[in-house]
Amino acid sequence: MLDDLDRQIAAALIRNGRAPWRLIAEVLGQQERTVARRGNRLLASGEVRVQSFPSPAALAPVDLYMLRVTAVPSAVSTIGTWLAERPDTHWISALSGASECIVELFLEQEAVGPFLYGELAALEGVRDLSLEPIFEYYRTVSGWRPDVLTAEQYEALSPSELPHFATRYAELGKSRLDEPNRVFAELLRTNGRITIEELAAGLGVSKATASRRLEALIADGAVYVRAVLDPASLGYPVEGLLTVRAEARALEAAGRYIADLPGTRWAANVSGRILVQTATRSLAELRGMMDGIAAHPGVTGVDLSLVAGIFKRSTVAYRDGKLPQPGDEASKAS
Repeated sequence: MLDDLDRQIAAALIRNGRAPWRLIAEVLGQQERTVARRGNRLLASGEVRVQSFPSPAALAPVDLYMLRVTAVPSAVSTIGTWLAERPDTHWISALSGASECIVELFLEQEAVGPFLYGELAALEGVRDLSLEPIFEYYRTVSGWRPDVLTAEQYEALSPSELPHFATRYAELGKSRLDEPNRVFAELLRTNGRITIEELAAGLGVSKATASRRLEALIADGAVYVRAVLDPASLGYPVEGLLTVRAEARALEAAGRYIADLPGTRWAANVSGRILVQTATRSLAELRGMMDGIAAHPGVTGVDLSLVAGIFKRSTVAYRDGKLPQPGDEASKAS
């Protein structure tokens, strides 16, 4: 587990993966050189990494889905690894409530059938599968606010990401990335904290142009910046997936309430139910969170499945159940 200052820096990067060390130091009341030294060490060690990637909807006419694959226990790891290697998956977890993987992925409509009943169904060990649309996110993972910083500190680092961009990109009239912006997004993908100077040099534009383009892409939801780390390193080792059922009239209010809880990493409306990924310090804390949700007006039930394994977070595929260390991807590619 990280020490207190490292945890604060990591929490700051969750909120704003590109926050300058100067801003983080200001918010934390620390010296900039201390924060820069600690932050760079966290990034170099691989305990925290800043990942950037374009919104799938900014690249193609795709929809977001939640996939659940039930499998024989011995096949879960193989299936999770196979899914993690696909570029159309964002995150993948193995659950303990049943022998299954849960996956966020994006597909074009015509690709749904061939993927489900061609590629996926052909994998050895698959018992059952279901694919449901993600109608709306109430909170995306960058909105997680572990009790490491205050609400005021999180807000000073960056306004909360607007979660509706994830599912309503085209509906909101946002344009798909043209070729120059695709190149821009790929430069960001290689290093989420790439400097403006490096971006400008890679694109052959001025620093002012690179800075404006970056700000516009992030503000429009065309590019996401994510700090990827294991919640256990912040002192939140218990990860779970809640399925919350609520009366139709109460669904929206319940989703907003759940999104504001400190134990909520993300929350989404999936086919009229609220799915919630949680991270808590203990099972007792998780139980208290569930009791609070169950008591919320209009909620009719809360089910839990603990996360038993991670195959992918924010487009980063894990290796042997662990976040890859710097240089792992390069050695794998060679």
